This record gives sequence, structure tokens and C-alpha cells, in this order.
Amino acid sequence: MRLFSRPTTAFAVAMLCLCLGTAHAQDLPENIPWANSVAIAEKMATGLLGQKTGSKDFPAASFAVAVDLNLDGFAEIFAYRHAPDCDGIRCGNFMFVLEGNSYHEVLGDIPGARLAPQDKIALGAFKRNGFLDMQFDQMTISWDGKRYADASSFPASSLDGAAFLTACQKSKSNEQPADGEAERVSAECQCQLNRFQVTSFTQADLDMYTASLGENFDYPTGGKEIAWQALLKNAEDVGTGCNVASGKSQWPPAYFNHGDQPQQKLNFDGFLDACPAQAFILTNHKIGSPDRALTLCGCLAREVPTQGIGQEGLDLLTQYYRDEISDADVEAQDADVLAFHDKASEACLSQFPAK
Repeated sequence: MRLFSRPTTAFAVAMLCLCLGTAHAQDLPENIPWANSVAIAEKMATGLLGQKTGSKDFPAASFAVAVDLNLDGFAEIFAYRHAPDCDGIRCGNFMFVLEGNSYHEVLGDIPGARLAPQDKIALGAFKRNGFLDMQFDQMTISWDGKRYADASSFPASSLDGAAFLTACQKSKSNEQPADGEAERVSAECQCQLNRFQVTSFTQADLDMYTASLGENFDYPTGGKEIAWQALLKNAEDVGTGCNVASGKSQWPPAYFNHGDQPQQKLNFDGFLDACPAQAFILTNHKIGSPDRALTLCGCLAREVPTQGIGQEGLDLLTQYYRDEISDADVEAQDADVLAFHDKASEACLSQFPAK
């Protein structure tokens, strides 16, 4: 059964990959080549840059990478557009984030972000409001719930953390600590307190979280449970960020049911032109807009090769999406292509971002 109801009728690239893209590459399964991920991101960025800047040109010196800033399995698109004497308006650095029905460019209101050198752009260790911080030269930018902003513009609080530090150290300490363990635990707990003070934690939040680290904590229920779960998630993100900052761990990527087939470098241009324009994509109940269709098609482009589709199969799917051939035509040429396509579709749709 079809998951969609189809009618039957160079240098800068290397530096950015090192500073920003490599973190995303570490999240990719071994059978999704980095070159394919970049090719998909560049094709998606071509249209997004034209749409958001009013210019259809995507110079050869420009490039794009996919990076999953909110770790939901669907990457945001970072693009760099080169232009001599760039004014930082229609050229420079761009970050496209799907929010609701549309992609939003989220760097344009941050002074200096457009023109930050690529070798000074990197992912941060911490999350704020569900998105990873980013470093743009000397400036840290954080997610405010709708877009990125200079982290120094966010309000900070002064919290009484003595009880938290005691409870945190007790909860992390072993009965027979190894050499240096006490110092490490103390540093982790202090890191968490420091981060609580520059995020949205109030004293009441901290006191409740501190109580949860002890024994006999009365977990909130009923109408208070949702707020408690949100507070707990924020605290857990802070803890993970401190571990990432210390080199103890990495942010875990979202689970995604990738196929296990190896793949070669592919040309996705035709597929990514045809797929978002197809009516049965746009009208799917989880899609409903051109930008969301582009997101799904970017996911399909990434995933169909992991199921065993090569360039010939991808070209067949492109013809299929253009309504040039039918299901029967595809199956007559390759009996596996539509089945592999459906597995990729199921993986993408099962975790597709909510509107």
C-alpha cells in the first residue's frame, strides 16, 4: 500500500564542515555518505535562498550543510552565499528552520551573524528552548522559542544554589569515589547551577528540582504534571549540556529507522525538483504546505538510498513523481523500487515534525 494516496493516472566548505557540519556527520549512519547529505542540503538551500532573499541565483562558490539543531531527526539547513563585498543582506550566512508550515530564516536579525567567518561558526554544548546554541565568532546565539538571538540579550537570574549543590553532589557521588571523583562531581553540579541562572529557571523551579534529587519526593500530578515534565526536561538538557561541555558525552541523535544498504554518491536534483510539487505530497495530512513538502522530500532523498535504491531507481522515482510513469511502469522496470520507497516514506512520516 502506498503511504501517499497517489492518483493512478571548497575551502570554506571544509572549514564549516570541520566547525559545524562534522557534528551532524557524526550523527549520520555509516551508509549515508556525507557527500549525499551535503548535496541534498545544497539543493534545498538553492530554493530557500531564492525564496527568502528574492534572488534565484545560487553562486557556485556557495554551499550548504544540514545540521539538526533540535535533535528531532529532521535537519535545519545552514547555507552560505558568497558575493564580493557582501553586505550581509542577500549574501553571507543563512539558517533555515521549519516552524509550523514554513521555513524561517533565523539569523537576519542578529547583528554580525550574516558575516561571521565560516571557520568561526560552531555548535555549542548547550540547548536553550530545545535548540542547540551556536557560536558565531565571539558571539553565542541561543533559541528564544521562535528564532536565534544573541545569548547576552537573555535575562539572567541570581539563584540561591547551596541546597541544590549539596543534593546534586550527593546524587552523583559513589560510595567509594575514585581519585578526582569529588572534584569532577562538584564541577558538574556547579556547571548546572551556572546554566540554570542564565536560562529560564526561577528559584521555585530550582527548589522543586532540588527536592526531586532527594528521597520521598512527591511528584506533581494532575494539572501540575505538564509543567513539572517541562521543568525536568530543561534540567536534563542542562545536565547533558554540562557533560558535553566537559567532553564526557555527546548529544544523542533522534532515533530514525534508517535502512541498512550501502550507497554511492547520487544526484538528487531531479528528484528534489519533482517531489515537492507532487499533489499527493502536498495534500498528505502531515504536510499541507510547500515548505513542509520540501522537508519531507529532503528526508526521502536521504532515506530511499538506505533502503537499496541507487541512481537508476531514484531516476525512476523522479519520473513517477512527475506523473510520467505509473506504478506498473516502475514495477516493470524495478520490482523493488516502490517497496523501498514506502519503507523510507514510513520512516520519514512517522517522525515528521508537528505543525
